[in-house]
Amino acid sequence: MKIAIIGMGLIGGSLGRAILKNTQHEVLGYDLDKSVLQKARLLNAHTRALDKENDLPQVDIVIFALCPRAAIESMRDIVPHLKDGAIVMDICGNKRVIVDEMTRLEKEYPNLFFIGTHPMAGREFSGISHSMATLFDKAFVVLVPVSQDIAKLAVVKNLFLAIGATDVEICNAKKHDGMISYTSQLAHIVSSSYVKNPHCSSHAGFSAGSFRDLTRVAKLNPDMWAELFVENKDYLVNDIDEIIKHLQEYRDAIAEGDEKELRVLLADGVKQKEAAENARKERLKD
Repeated sequence: MKIAIIGMGLIGGSLGRAILKNTQHEVLGYDLDKSVLQKARLLNAHTRALDKENDLPQVDIVIFALCPRAAIESMRDIVPHLKDGAIVMDICGNKRVIVDEMTRLEKEYPNLFFIGTHPMAGREFSGISHSMATLFDKAFVVLVPVSQDIAKLAVVKNLFLAIGATDVEICNAKKHDGMISYTSQLAHIVSSSYVKNPHCSSHAGFSAGSFRDLTRVAKLNPDMWAELFVENKDYLVNDIDEIIKHLQEYRDAIAEGDEKELRVLLADGVKQKEAAENARKERLKD
């Protein structure tokens, strides 16, 4: 297949590298920054640069590896030039805003297959220089189909499995955004908040794994994450309120010297963590 990737940053570049490493597909890369395209070629993230005028009518899949607003703008520009049967997919961190646009475009271009995707993989770095051909190894991938075509859905699923993904989860955009608010976006906010403590600048010699784990995702792309947070604010504000409530419970018990209450709170946390781990193990068995 001919696969066009629009946006050759960390995820787009990693997708290109993984596809070329693990499949026989051709990858056509596109990025507004020509230096990024050159570096992507050196890293074997694309076969060659996309010639929009000549290549778009020939591609089988076009992947928008951009922030949601940029993806929507680019989608509107590119979709009219695709052949019947082409697959249009994104890899954005929020899905409702993308799926709304895909639904609109599907009515205008019913012979295309639209699907939202979100690989559960990433790094605390950004840009093509940090892309990895192994980024998607053993990752889950969330699929949010807009068009109804089992054969095309299988093509997308098999592509992700071919580049190393463990399995896929199929859901709607609302469920995706509600879950990602908690599993990803809230984690980034907590990490960013945690490193603002004055002790952070002098932690050397006093920190180990727990500090590294909690601070890793504080190193993020502010432009991208601010956009994702605001677009998903209904879910995210509720999740922030929930964690504030629990922090207040711990704070009050500690301030009052109430070890009994603290033991109850901590034991409940252990119970919740173990339940989550067991649920994941059962999911991997299926």
